[in-house]
Amino acid sequence: MVQVESDPVKLRPRGLRTLIRFLGWMIRIDPWRSVLSLFLEFTCGLLPAVTVWVVRELFDQSVGVYEGRDPVSSMLPWLAGWASVTLAEIGLRTWSRTILLERLKQEMEDRLLEQLQIKSRSLRLVVFERADFHDLIRRAQVAATPGFFLNLLGAIYRILTGGLTVVSVGIVVGFWDPYLLVAILLVSLPPPLAGLYHNVHEFYLERRQTQAQRLRAYLERILTEREDAKEVRVFRLGTVLAGWWDHLYWQVADPLYRQRRKHHATGGCLSAVSLSAFAGAVGWSAWAVLGGGLSAGQFAAMLVALRQARTGVDHLVNRMSFLAIQLMNIADLFAYLDLGPEDPSGSVGLATLNSEAITTKDLSFRYPQAEQHALTEITLTVRPGERVALVGANGSGKTTLVKLLLGLFRPTGGELNYGDLPANQVSRDQLWNQSTAVFQDYTRFAFTLGENIGFGRWERMQEPGEIERAARRGGADAVANRLPEGYETPLGREFEGATELSGGEWQRVAISRGFMRDADLVVLDEPTASLDPKAEADVFRRFLAMAGGRTTIVVSHRLGSARMCDRILVLKDGRLVEEGSHDELIVRNGEYARMWALQAGWYEG
Repeated sequence: MVQVESDPVKLRPRGLRTLIRFLGWMIRIDPWRSVLSLFLEFTCGLLPAVTVWVVRELFDQSVGVYEGRDPVSSMLPWLAGWASVTLAEIGLRTWSRTILLERLKQEMEDRLLEQLQIKSRSLRLVVFERADFHDLIRRAQVAATPGFFLNLLGAIYRILTGGLTVVSVGIVVGFWDPYLLVAILLVSLPPPLAGLYHNVHEFYLERRQTQAQRLRAYLERILTEREDAKEVRVFRLGTVLAGWWDHLYWQVADPLYRQRRKHHATGGCLSAVSLSAFAGAVGWSAWAVLGGGLSAGQFAAMLVALRQARTGVDHLVNRMSFLAIQLMNIADLFAYLDLGPEDPSGSVGLATLNSEAITTKDLSFRYPQAEQHALTEITLTVRPGERVALVGANGSGKTTLVKLLLGLFRPTGGELNYGDLPANQVSRDQLWNQSTAVFQDYTRFAFTLGENIGFGRWERMQEPGEIERAARRGGADAVANRLPEGYETPLGREFEGATELSGGEWQRVAISRGFMRDADLVVLDEPTASLDPKAEADVFRRFLAMAGGRTTIVVSHRLGSARMCDRILVLKDGRLVEEGSHDELIVRNGEYARMWALQAGWYEG
């Protein structure tokens, strides 16, 4: 898997390689529009040189007509040629940058969003635990913003036409007098080159500020969203959080201001140099005309050439600075798309979890960028059809162990096997197809009640009675009975006409979603925290009854629910310290017995 770079300044992508990869990606998406638009832009880049040559001939003929040496009709072919070249340039550029480019942009945006969605589904879950990964994805998402590809393709095309214009006009003018070519370079290059230098430095400055910008956006969310409004007001956090946000704002804005102030000062000085060079070039050309070194037509054509070259260099260099920044964003996008897939090559299918034991030996796990292990040397066996409870204090590693057993995380040490198959050889898709889980941080989908439940097995959502059956098992049928449109009622507050549920009702919906799937491995990871003890006990009884002879893993803080399981595993500080039935653990008078006594004392008063 590609490593996420912790120091973004060190990650300086090779612009040419990124550009070639981008153009290849564009051509694969729509070959004929891509090639045709590039050909049209190539043609447009050569037409200004033709214009310069035609203008010279037109002015020379005009002088001949004025002096009486040539008839007026001698001007007409060159006048028609000038008009034809001008109209051709306008027409070709319009066709390329509107008709072709707009459609090409839409297809590229569609393909990019599709690839981003595929990547987000296939990435290993542990990658999301890295802070620098979130910096990378924030930068990569820039490419998905509306208009990004249109601006990027426009920059590439302007650079292509600008480069061809400068080269072709330079060849024409240099053929007349090499000193004119030097004048064109002095007039055209200084300001754009300064812009390129400063824009690249500004990009890296903003890149270093990614973490501060993410923190500022997080503070904005806390200050403005409904979920956080209660605590912000009760604890009077508005002033301190707003002050923190203001500090971060100026922490980002001040260096950016100093960078741009320097850019404008340098640009002003170089513009003065460019203007002086232009005045010198015009004066020298006028002197050359008086001395017979240049014709009147060449003088007029030189003025046109200066304008054409200046425009071409502006497009070339200014767009190059813009393109350099955009290519860095594209490089971030490619770095994200290059992150390793979920399944290793050569993964094999899993027969059935209902007949295979899940075993671990010296299993360890450490989160990315963490100094200590979340789990250390866990050795256990979950037999087929066994009901196992995981108990322990907060932070003991229960949820982490569940995610490892479900294949969401991969061990950083030790062994995890499904029957005789090591975890790193098992197809994750087949493992998840045979598993169901209800997590403590379940998702509240802003869709209908029926869809919230049916997502547990979306392939069977349309089968009659499936959603209702799962709702009865999970207790969401009572929620449906009180809603105005039953299972067709939209939930949440994101969209107009939706209905918000209480915490306990949302938990019943999440549990019902887990019941949609008749899986061989069933996991319940503390989703009943908002339920009272009686309601929780009822959910556990129905959950274990639904599980039947399936392998079942239950995580709970309330030890009374753990008594319903065949075996209890006790975790403490990431280690498995005890295992056995409730009665066996009470007799041992260890960690479990201490926890039981504390909870019993709380209820006994």
